[in-house]
Amino acid sequence: MSQPPRDVIEARPPKNLVVLMWALAAASCGAWQEPPLESASAANRGPRDHADDGDLASLVPVGVETLIEVDLAALRKSPWTQEALIDPDEKLRERKAVALGYDGTADVDRIVYAVTSAGSAAPTVVIAQGRFQIANVEAAFRDRWPGAAVDKWRGSTTLVSGESALGSVTARTFCSGTLDEVHAVIDRAFGVGGGFLDDQPGAGQGALRRELLALARETAPGVLATVVIGERLRARVGDTLPLPRELRQVGARLDVGQTLDLQAVGMLDNREAAAAMARRVSVLLNAWRTRLALGALGLSALVGAVQVSADGAAVRVHARVGAEHRAEISAALAAIMKAVRGPDDPRGSGSW
Repeated sequence: MSQPPRDVIEARPPKNLVVLMWALAAASCGAWQEPPLESASAANRGPRDHADDGDLASLVPVGVETLIEVDLAALRKSPWTQEALIDPDEKLRERKAVALGYDGTADVDRIVYAVTSAGSAAPTVVIAQGRFQIANVEAAFRDRWPGAAVDKWRGSTTLVSGESALGSVTARTFCSGTLDEVHAVIDRAFGVGGGFLDDQPGAGQGALRRELLALARETAPGVLATVVIGERLRARVGDTLPLPRELRQVGARLDVGQTLDLQAVGMLDNREAAAAMARRVSVLLNAWRTRLALGALGLSALVGAVQVSADGAAVRVHARVGAEHRAEISAALAAIMKAVRGPDDPRGSGSW
């Protein structure tokens, strides 16, 4: 069997997702059911005798620095993004479906990527939900790692080979990461153990996520992301993207309804640092190089769409693009994805 793609099975966020998020962010620099903001998630209501996968974010264990939640079902339906997600290479798509045990273009509806404090050296925690056969996903894992050990955790099947593990949470949801992380996700589904959303109101990533969700309660986001700006991330981006020392967290949500809305929040140490960062971001967005780059990508319609403001110790960025620009933005995103994907890239848009 040829070498399969290194995506969800190997628990690494696929390049296409990162590129799509970058493209949408650059353009401006349905949906799953959310638990009420004022109540605990299902996984936080105590131990139970069955797995609950109704809220994937509630299954994420503690120790996460970066969390990306994607509603692929909504993105596939949206005229803003559906063209960018189409995998034009049917043969490659079929090969990936065999290697992964599911069709990444059509079968995954919701997916969560969580990078723990162990950083990029460790596998990313992935929780995927959709219309696939768990048995086929498990068979693909064993195909790649014939010596994988098979076990049970709270009645769910787990497979492990070295640093990579796979676990079935329910008939429609599986998770991957290290074996300890897979166990922790399954525990969360049964209401056991600490989770990402357990922090107290007003502090931590959970609080930032709740704030982002509250920005548009009538809809759920197509993409929701929160990031802790730690030393490891600062070292990774280096001089390419110098980050203010006072910047602690960044969150963003993307909505693809009648309009395309991107809202981002940066949390800093104090009001002075937030005001200084808001000025820097505004200068960057209005620079001729930025305008030229957006024009080269086919995103000129977005040049005037971005609003930046300081709000206490936070910097807020909001971009709203009307339906009159939908065709050109959609075409530009599709072209970006096609250029990055390349004809021989085994991790095309189907490998979510």
